[in-house]
Amino acid sequence: MNFVLLAQTGTSLTDFVAGDKSYSIIELFNMGGFIMWPILVLSIIAVLVFVLSLVTTSSRAVMPLGLVEKTESLIRKRDIKSLVSTCTNEDSCFSRIMLATADFIERNRDAGIDEIREVASAEGARQASMLTREISWLSDIGAIAPMLGLLGTVVGMMRTFFEISNGNFEGVKQMEMAGGVAEALITTAGGLMLGIPALLSYVYFRSRVNKRIGDLEAAVTHNLTAISIQIQRRRYYHDNGKGITEENLPAADMNDPVSVRDVRGMPRK
Repeated sequence: MNFVLLAQTGTSLTDFVAGDKSYSIIELFNMGGFIMWPILVLSIIAVLVFVLSLVTTSSRAVMPLGLVEKTESLIRKRDIKSLVSTCTNEDSCFSRIMLATADFIERNRDAGIDEIREVASAEGARQASMLTREISWLSDIGAIAPMLGLLGTVVGMMRTFFEISNGNFEGVKQMEMAGGVAEALITTAGGLMLGIPALLSYVYFRSRVNKRIGDLEAAVTHNLTAISIQIQRRRYYHDNGKGITEENLPAADMNDPVSVRDVRGMPRK
């Protein structure tokens, strides 16, 4: 393409050239008829959903790495109150799952790992559903847009043939019917121009969400394993230590890395 010649003739890169005549985007939009307005609205929605999906599927919004390490440390220390406080102050899928789990542990101190795992699994499924539901809008738009374009084409073709059936043979002889058909096909082109990028965006975000969900499941499972270990230790010391509690333990050296509290995973005073 000769861009110098293009600039000299004043033709925009967004113009559609047919022979010696060029059509601007606005002219093509007006020629497409009323169906172009729903396609325009869907285009705006698709852009908003795309930007929103970029934010909601980011690693920070789903599972911040620093938060995963911090929650694991609090679990090993059995500091459930701090775990609740930390997850409350964060806004991510992982923090919401751990918050629901920590709240359940806080209210049910004698709960087993099976009950805790069910709570975490239910909240995890809800978070995964939210991520999937957001990007599904792109798939819906990708399916609806071409159908709207086809509807506009059918309406335009109906209008053209109605003119022929009403006795308007003058246009047929002068081949003006081809212009009417071309205008009818504008809506199909508009629908495809929206539908193809929307479906490609959905494929990208679907892969991204699947990866995020997999990482989320691995991190939550890791923390649930840490909780299970703490529950087993608590029951072992309760059954074999005649009800031993933190207050019954001798004071531990804060500089001793192999103290009883460190082995039990209990928080230091």
